[in-house]
Amino acid sequence: MQAFFADAKSVSVSLCALVLMLAAGGVAAQAPDTRQAAAPAGGGATAAAPAPVTAAPMTRERFEQIEARTPIRQRYPAGSIKSVEMAQAVLDEVAEDRQAVQLRYVLDQRACAPKFLVNKCLEEARDRKRLAEKDLKQAEYEANVFQRQANVDDRDRSLADQRAKDQEDAARRQAEQKQKEADSARKVQESNAKNREVQQRIDANKDVPADYRVREHEAKQRQQQAEDAARAPERAANAAERQRRIQEAEQHRLEVERNKAEKERERAQRQQNQQNQQNQQNQQQDSPTTAPAAR
Repeated sequence: MQAFFADAKSVSVSLCALVLMLAAGGVAAQAPDTRQAAAPAGGGATAAAPAPVTAAPMTRERFEQIEARTPIRQRYPAGSIKSVEMAQAVLDEVAEDRQAVQLRYVLDQRACAPKFLVNKCLEEARDRKRLAEKDLKQAEYEANVFQRQANVDDRDRSLADQRAKDQEDAARRQAEQKQKEADSARKVQESNAKNREVQQRIDANKDVPADYRVREHEAKQRQQQAEDAARAPERAANAAERQRRIQEAEQHRLEVERNKAEKERERAQRQQNQQNQQNQQNQQQDSPTTAPAAR
């Protein structure tokens, strides 16, 4: 008898929990699902374990739909998970199935209460719950393993890409450094060659008298002045032509402005004449109507 009352008490508590869960499910069914799938680790970050999936409270209709579908191991046999999206779908369904199993266990306890062999009925309900949870745990384990391996693969690919990028950058910097060294060496060689050339000219002119170098410089200046004088008439003609074109452009601009002003005056005069004619017509039309009144 004590065992019977103990089981009855546990059934009452479970029944209250079921009522509360179904009531909460009716309200939560109106709210959007705020769960987000955990993003795979990228870059150099370590692969994090998948976050546990918690199912939202379900309605009675959803509970019946979940109980009507095939068991989780038939929907997702061992080795059937092939993508991260599929693994997340398995975790979502496992969370729903686990909640449905718990609700079914509560309902089974309730159904066992009026029976004579209460303990045997409760034991069978616990066995069904244990077997169902075992399948759920296996499917959940496989989904979590797949997600963790996918995160590790993503991390390895990111590390490999980063290593390849680092190697490319190092090779590019090394090539740039070699090019800079080659350019610097070339500039040094060119500078040394120019210095040697200058020194050779100095050495070649070392025995030449100073007045000879002065006369040579003066001769070059006279030649440059003669060339400038020969080109002077051409430069003067070009300057005169340029000045003539500037004057013609200015005259053209002034003529355009005068024509524009003349057209504006003519247009204003025509408008004034039209206005005067309109006023005269209005006066003529008004005069017959006012004459009888004046008599």
